[in-house]
Amino acid sequence: MKMSVQHILIILFLLFACHANATGPITTTFRGTVIDSQTELPIPGANVVILGSDPFTGTSAAADGTFALPKLPVGRIDIKVSAMGYTPAIMNNLLLSSGRELVLYIRLEEQVYRLQEVSVRPEVRKDQPMNEMASVSARSFSVEETERYAGSLGDPSRMAANFAGVSSASDQRNDIIIRGNSPLGLLWRIDGVEVPNPNHFGSMGSTGGPISMLNNNLLTNSDFYTGAFPAEFGNALAGAFDIRMRYGNNQRHEHTAQVGFNGFEIGSEGPFSSGSNASYLVNFRYSTLEVLKELGMSFGTGEAVPQYKDLSFKLNFPTKRGRISLFGVGGMSYIEMLDSKGDSTSFGFSGTDVRFGADAGVAGLTHVHYFPGESRLTTSISVSGIENRSNIIDLAMHPERDVIAERDYDIKYGLSSRFSHKLDARNFFHAGLAFDMHRVKYRGEQYNATWDSYFFYMNSLGNFGVARLFGEWQHRFSNELVVNAGMHSTLLLLNGSFAAEPRLGMRWEARPGQTFSLGLGLHSQSQMKAIYFMEELVDTLNLVYRKSNQDLDFSRSLHLVAGYDRLLGRDHRLKLEAYYQNLYNIPVAAIRPEFSLLNTGGDFVFQAYHGMVNEGRGRNIGLEMTLEKFLSKGFYYLVTASVFDARNRGYDNQWRHSAFNNNYIFNALAGHEWKLGERSLLQLDLKGVLAGGRRYLPIDAEASAAKGGLVYDWESAYERRYPNYFRLNARITFRLNGRNLNQEWGIDLQNLTNHQNIFVESWNQVREEVTASYQMGFMPMMTYKIFF
Repeated sequence: MKMSVQHILIILFLLFACHANATGPITTTFRGTVIDSQTELPIPGANVVILGSDPFTGTSAAADGTFALPKLPVGRIDIKVSAMGYTPAIMNNLLLSSGRELVLYIRLEEQVYRLQEVSVRPEVRKDQPMNEMASVSARSFSVEETERYAGSLGDPSRMAANFAGVSSASDQRNDIIIRGNSPLGLLWRIDGVEVPNPNHFGSMGSTGGPISMLNNNLLTNSDFYTGAFPAEFGNALAGAFDIRMRYGNNQRHEHTAQVGFNGFEIGSEGPFSSGSNASYLVNFRYSTLEVLKELGMSFGTGEAVPQYKDLSFKLNFPTKRGRISLFGVGGMSYIEMLDSKGDSTSFGFSGTDVRFGADAGVAGLTHVHYFPGESRLTTSISVSGIENRSNIIDLAMHPERDVIAERDYDIKYGLSSRFSHKLDARNFFHAGLAFDMHRVKYRGEQYNATWDSYFFYMNSLGNFGVARLFGEWQHRFSNELVVNAGMHSTLLLLNGSFAAEPRLGMRWEARPGQTFSLGLGLHSQSQMKAIYFMEELVDTLNLVYRKSNQDLDFSRSLHLVAGYDRLLGRDHRLKLEAYYQNLYNIPVAAIRPEFSLLNTGGDFVFQAYHGMVNEGRGRNIGLEMTLEKFLSKGFYYLVTASVFDARNRGYDNQWRHSAFNNNYIFNALAGHEWKLGERSLLQLDLKGVLAGGRRYLPIDAEASAAKGGLVYDWESAYERRYPNYFRLNARITFRLNGRNLNQEWGIDLQNLTNHQNIFVESWNQVREEVTASYQMGFMPMMTYKIFF
C-alpha cells in the first residue's frame, strides 16, 4: 500500500513539474451555438464579442448558429452576444482552461417592440431560469457552482441546499427539503424525462440519498424550482429539479480523470467521426472507500463501507432538421451496517444489523424536429427502474434470523411528446402529453415470534399506467410585462384518481433592474407506489390479505408566491419572496391519529399504516431573502435567509409541527480567487450555515424497556427540536493550466469547528437505552482532477 501511494505521488509530481516548466502562451478555444430562447432555433449572424479585448476579438454565428473563437489565452473572459431583434446577453467570468474547450449554448430572448422604445438594456442575469415559463421561485445554476460552493462536494443536491428556502435532512444524506415540505414532494427530471431517485442508497419512493449518481462533469446549466412551478411539471408538491446533460465535444476528443470523495472517475468525449457533428460523452465512477478497503485500509467503521459504482453517458446525432440523442444514468450500491461489529450507531440503526442494496437507472431516447415557422416537436421514449434489497436483524430479540426481509422493484416505460410554437414575439405556446407504464413488485416479510413464522406486509406483482397532459401559454404585453398561464392534468389508472392543476404567473419589470413577480398554482402528487400495495392480514386462519391503501387519491397543494427582485448595480442582486401553501388530501391513519405522511421522506426508512385516508391537511408560510454578488474581480458572495412555519394535521384534527419545520435557515457563502501568473488560479471558498434543529418523534424509554422494543411518545410528536444546527465548511482549489492539459487540486474541510450536530436518536434494545447518533464531524476531503 505504501509503494502504491508513493508511485501515485511521484506521477502527480512529474505531471506538475512538466507543466510548471512549459514555455509559451497557453491557449484554448471558445465555441458555441446561439439559439432563440423559446424555439431553440439557431440565430444566424449573431455577434459574439469578448469585452475589453485588445486587440478586438469577436466573430459572427454561421447559418446554423455556431461560432468559434480559437487561440484565446486561458483565464476568465466576459462576452456579449447580440442579434437584430433580440435582447443582448452579457455573460461574465467564463473560465477558459487548457485541456478542454469551452462549449456553450447561448439563448437570446426576442424583443417586443413598442414605438416609444429606443434602446434595450442587456441582460446580465446568470441566476435566471432557462425555462421562460417560470415566473417565480426558480433559479438556474451552473456546473461551476456545484464545484465552487464549499461543502457541495460536486453534488447538485447539496449545492441547491444553499438557496433560499432549501435545507437538507442531514450531513449523511442529500435530501432536498423545500419550504418545510417533505423531500418526497420533489420531482427529478433528466433531459425532459421524469426519473426515479438519482442517488446511491436511495430507498424506494424517496428522492435523496448519501451520494448522488449525477456526475457534475456531464451536466450543463439546469433549473431548480421551489414553488408555483410551470404547468410542464406535475406529480410534485414541493419543487422540481430539471437536470440537463451537456453534449460531448463534436470536434475534438477530450478526457478527464478524477479521484476524491465521490469516487474514482474516468470520462471521455468527442466526435464519432470527423465532420459528422455527432458526439459521445461517457463517465464511469467507482467508490473510493471501497477501493481503499480492498487495498487493506481501515476507516474505523467496520463493515459499514459504502460500495457503489455508476455510469453516465449521452450520445448526440444531429439531423437535417433537428437531432436524436440517447442518454443514460445508472448505478449500483450496497452497504452493511452491523451493530454486532460495532459499526452502525452513526447511521441511526443502533441495536440492529442491516444489509441494504439499491440499484437504479434510466435511459432515454429523444428526437427533436424543427418545423418551418418556429415550431418544435420533441418526442422521448424511456425506461427507468429502481430496486431495493433490505435485510434487518434485531440483535436483542432474534439475533439468529432476519426480522425484516424485503425486495422491491419498480420499472417504468415512458413515452412523451411536447410541441412548442412561437406565434410571434409576444405569444408562445407549449403543450405535451405522456404515458408511463409501471411494472412493480413489492415483497416484504416480517418475522412473528408468536407464530414462529413470517407474514407478508407487502406481496404484490402488477402493472398500472399513468397518463399526463399539459398546456401553457406565454403572452408578453411588452418587454417588461409577461404573463404565463397553463394547466396540468394527471390520471392514475391504478384507481382512477384524476388531478387537474391550473397555473398562473406574472413578471413585471416596473423599472430597469426592479421586477415584481406573482405565482399561483395547484399541484398534485400520487403517493409512494409501495403504499398502494401494502397488504394487511385480515384472516389469520386462511392467510387472507387486502390492499387497504389502494384507493388513496392524489395529495394536493395550493401555492401562492409573491416576489421582488432588484439588481443593485452591475454585480449585486437582492431578491425577496413570500409564500403560502395550503396542503390537503394528505394520507393519515385512524390507527395512529397523530400521523401524517407529510412527515416522512427524510430518513433511510419511511412510516406508513394500513387503512390510510385522504383527510389530512398541511400549511406552510414563510419569507425568504437572497443577497448575492455574482463573481467579479475574483470575488463573490451569497447570503440567504429563510423564516418559515410548516404544520400539518393528522386524523385527530390536531395541528402539529411538521417534522421538517426547523423554522429558520441562514446560509452565508463567499469566495475569492487569485490569478497566479498566466496559467494558475488559487481559490478559497467558505460556507457557514445556521438552522433550527431538526424536529423529532421522541422515544418513550420507559415504555420501550417494558415492552422490549421501540415505543414512541406520539403525544409529543415533533414538539421539540434537537439543538440548533451549525456548520462551517471551507474549500481550497488550485488550478494549473499546461499545454493541452489542465490539473486541479482541491481540499474540502468539512465542519471546521467539529460542531456536534445530532443526526437521530434510536432505541438500542441490547443496552435498553436511547442512543444518539451524530452528524459528520471535522473531515478533510481531497480531490484531484485532470483534463486532457
